Amino acid sequence: MMLLQQTTSVPKLVVFSKSDFCFKPCSSSSTKLFFMDKHTNSSSSSSSLKQSLRQYQSPVLACQASTDTNDTSFRKDYLPVHGVSEVIVGVLGGGQLSRMLCQAASEMAIKVMVLDPLVNCPASSIAYDHMVGSFNDSATVQEFAKRCAVLTVDIEHVDVATMEKLEQQGVDCQPKASTIRIIQDKYLQKVHFSRQGIPLPDFMQIDDLEGAKWAGDLFGYPLMLKSRRLAYDGRGNAVAKNEVELTSAVNALGGFAHDLYVEKWTPFVKELAVIVGRGRDNSISCYPVVETIHKENICHIVKAPAHVPWKIRKLAIDVAHKAVSSLEGAGVFAVELFLTKDGQILLNEVAPRPHNSGHHTIESCYTSQFEQHLRAVLGLPLGDPSMKTPAAIMYNLLGEDEGEPGFQLAHQLIGRALNMQGAAVHWYDKPEMRKQRKMGHITIVGSSVGIVEAQLKSMLKEEGSETQTAVTPCVGIIMGSDSDLPIMKDAARILNTFGVPHEVRIVSAHRTPEMMFSYALSAQDRGIQIIIAGMVASLTPLPVIGVPVRASALDGMDSLLSIVQMPRGVPVATVAVNNATNAGLLAVRMLGVGDADLLARMSQYQEDTRDDVLKRAEKLQTDVSNLDFVKIQEVRLKEFGWLKKDAMPAMTVNTLLNSSVSVVSAFSGITNGFPKKKSVRNARPLMEGERWSEKIVGNIQSLQRGPVPPSTGSPCTHIPGRGSGKCTLGERNFAGHTVALAPPAFPDAIMNFDAAASTTSGTHKQDSSS
Repeated sequence: MMLLQQTTSVPKLVVFSKSDFCFKPCSSSSTKLFFMDKHTNSSSSSSSLKQSLRQYQSPVLACQASTDTNDTSFRKDYLPVHGVSEVIVGVLGGGQLSRMLCQAASEMAIKVMVLDPLVNCPASSIAYDHMVGSFNDSATVQEFAKRCAVLTVDIEHVDVATMEKLEQQGVDCQPKASTIRIIQDKYLQKVHFSRQGIPLPDFMQIDDLEGAKWAGDLFGYPLMLKSRRLAYDGRGNAVAKNEVELTSAVNALGGFAHDLYVEKWTPFVKELAVIVGRGRDNSISCYPVVETIHKENICHIVKAPAHVPWKIRKLAIDVAHKAVSSLEGAGVFAVELFLTKDGQILLNEVAPRPHNSGHHTIESCYTSQFEQHLRAVLGLPLGDPSMKTPAAIMYNLLGEDEGEPGFQLAHQLIGRALNMQGAAVHWYDKPEMRKQRKMGHITIVGSSVGIVEAQLKSMLKEEGSETQTAVTPCVGIIMGSDSDLPIMKDAARILNTFGVPHEVRIVSAHRTPEMMFSYALSAQDRGIQIIIAGMVASLTPLPVIGVPVRASALDGMDSLLSIVQMPRGVPVATVAVNNATNAGLLAVRMLGVGDADLLARMSQYQEDTRDDVLKRAEKLQTDVSNLDFVKIQEVRLKEFGWLKKDAMPAMTVNTLLNSSVSVVSAFSGITNGFPKKKSVRNARPLMEGERWSEKIVGNIQSLQRGPVPPSTGSPCTHIPGRGSGKCTLGERNFAGHTVALAPPAFPDAIMNFDAAASTTSGTHKQDSSS
């Protein structure tokens, strides 16, 4: 159903409030309301309007342009509103944050209007509507609020007194005006959080130079001086390294008339930040902790997640959660923190809006900070803040020069980013270039922090495409000596097959322990995700795969036992002796957990392996089925302990075919090239065992037919390695010959054959059972 308004003058916005069923601002006597069914084109008077609109669960905004004039121009906000929420979100401010908020809103079918004094502000071309005016002018803000269902901000430096007045009139402001008032004044912000028991650097208010000197004596130097209001992006901060510099620092901030305060200098090791979403139901959702790197007090680079211990991450989230919980209203908040040398987390400041430290969430998280802000202010369930990519890095495009030269430098960098895998460019479309002005940002996502950092370094260097496309290895293959290389190269071969970048290093735990320590401790930062070598398991949090290598003594059992007996708390995945192939395959499977394409290639590899085995089995059965009778005379199984005597009696094709599956199964686990004079029990299984079936078929095809010798009924003949001469499972007497069709190492696969031979009319007949 559509609510329309007919008027003889300019179009008017019609707002239906379900609480009192009245229309605003329908004060003109020339306004006539009627109801139209868009399916039947039938209409009814406004008397039936209440009943027809009871179905709506939120305010309805709609309008109809005048039909009594030839002027067809109209404002975008006069169009009917459709979408997940039939309300308009109003934003005070039309900068880059509003621009990205509008982009998120468009994907959510939500309309966003902005109030900004600049006609060509960054959000103007994307917003549902743009009202030109100052967000610090009371009358303008009040007029703007009439056209919105919920009011929010993209900058905290707004007319908070007007917001408080609007709240008293019933306007829905998120976050609340009380929160904006606290955040606007950084000194009041410190006082508020201090009262909440949140850890902060020491601070105090100063009114004159004597107060500043007293603060210097109390806190020591260097001393941080800050403006209480209008301080952001490096503005409003000054450092005095000693008492002499106090005057110049005060003057740089505009003097004491601008309300100053001081903070004790914090010798932090890292600056961290946490984006926090707060719903209307006071639910809290925290994004992963990030590290922020500043250039001239302006956010320059953001690394997600922060490379800090888990307990530091938890402590940072706890502080951020407590800080936001102490404020009022819904929305996204950015909590900036200091990490000190002694592992403390101190709150620096809070922003009641989306923030520069959360821009990476557009590409790296399931729910961006902008979508989260819209969800929060509209009362929708908060989205999932977790990262969908292992690592991300955000680089702010700051103005490097004034005017056209600055634009050219920025566009050169954008061009390099667009040629880089995993990079996304966001340009704010600001009409004027100034030094240190935020013009856009670039986010790079990848499988590790090391990889995205390497890509960023490549992007910032004016080098050729070869350097820009260099791939950071994600698997490290290390060994103690080059004598292990003939074995370990199989792991590299598998990784090459799957296109997994890797590196091979020789680092001996005994000869070069310092090198081994350095490699293990730096592997994660360099982008390594898996290490193939068990000797570094205690030095890294990365998964480690051990490959026991057979030495000249003990057949590799010493190496195998040293890996499988690692102490509790030091896990090492282990494969068979000398089986580096499986180590490579296991590494691929581990990486495939976070890489759907790699996992699909692994599935294809398994299918190809299965098909290859089936083709070999089919070939064996086809070759054998072409024979009437076979006389196995040239298959020298004696040296493997399968046959005591040199000759094996002939048997029917049916007997061989009936047992072919079991025979192939038994053969598939036997090593090609069995060593002579060794017990079959010491055989090492190989994946390529099916080659045995090929060899046997070749021998069978070369045999000549001959009559079946008569059965002598003699007792079983002793087989080497099988104990006494008594018959055992899988052994049968044929004309004085004892035959076993599978080695003692595989008793479950041993075949039992009964054969009787007779010759009638030149035709060979033989009964068999298996």
